[in-house]
Amino acid sequence: MTGSFKRNGSDKLQKIFLYLILLNWFLLIIVAINIETLNFINGVLISVMLFIYNYFLTNLCFMRAARAQDAYLIYPVVIGALSSFFLVVYYFFCL
Repeated sequence: MTGSFKRNGSDKLQKIFLYLILLNWFLLIIVAINIETLNFINGVLISVMLFIYNYFLTNLCFMRAARAQDAYLIYPVVIGALSSFFLVVYYFFCL
């Protein structure tokens, strides 16, 4: 017979994941503030890095949110990815 596992406190990986979501929002705010002062090469590099970061964060989100009570993690990640997409579109087509 296996005993039930009782977790004391919150999951450390869950906390790290939440900090990664906050870092994503912080990076988006910094890029949004400085988007008009970027030259083309820096804008392309930042756009690629934001895309890669949001891609990995989204994949990690769908792996971590497998349980029904973790569905609240999906919304800030998807909104951050959409915000990143709109910033990139604004940079390449409107500036």
